[in-house]
Amino acid sequence: MDMNTMTGRLMRVLRFDASVYREIAADGTAMMQAGIVVTLAALIAALGRFADVGILGVVVMAIVTIVGFFVYSAIATIVSKVLGGKTGFNEMGRTLGYAYAWYALGILVLVPGVGGFLAWLGSIVAAVAGFIALRESSEFGSLKALITVIVAAVAAVIVTAILTSPLLLMLGVAGG
Repeated sequence: MDMNTMTGRLMRVLRFDASVYREIAADGTAMMQAGIVVTLAALIAALGRFADVGILGVVVMAIVTIVGFFVYSAIATIVSKVLGGKTGFNEMGRTLGYAYAWYALGILVLVPGVGGFLAWLGSIVAAVAGFIALRESSEFGSLKALITVIVAAVAAVIVTAILTSPLLLMLGVAGG
């Protein structure tokens, strides 16, 4: 794995360079890099809640986030294909994985007074990056990308909740 390539791509993602997503989609070796980005972003964002949930809560939040990422990628791939997109799960996963770097801004919840708002803004920025990644990997226009994002997001929240609720309930994180 070439760390220079990964770092360069992350810098382009942070600059909203849409062309980087087609490059990532075409690079069959970038899945490991995308997985590292998703894992680190999930852990960094979850660390922002450490004082509230402890180390076990951080780990659980990161696991739920990573499961949610994979579920969203799969559903987005299916919806994209239905709408005529030219992508597969691996391509979609790679591009969305890199876009996921923005979710690390969830750690901004630690900033006193405005942390919740800053973390929320970070999630909006992450959603915009995800939209661009999805549009570029699917190779279709913004309207189809927007429809895909909305349908996939709603479905992914439901499926992820179903898949992870037993874990959350066992750990006492959900259900009161």
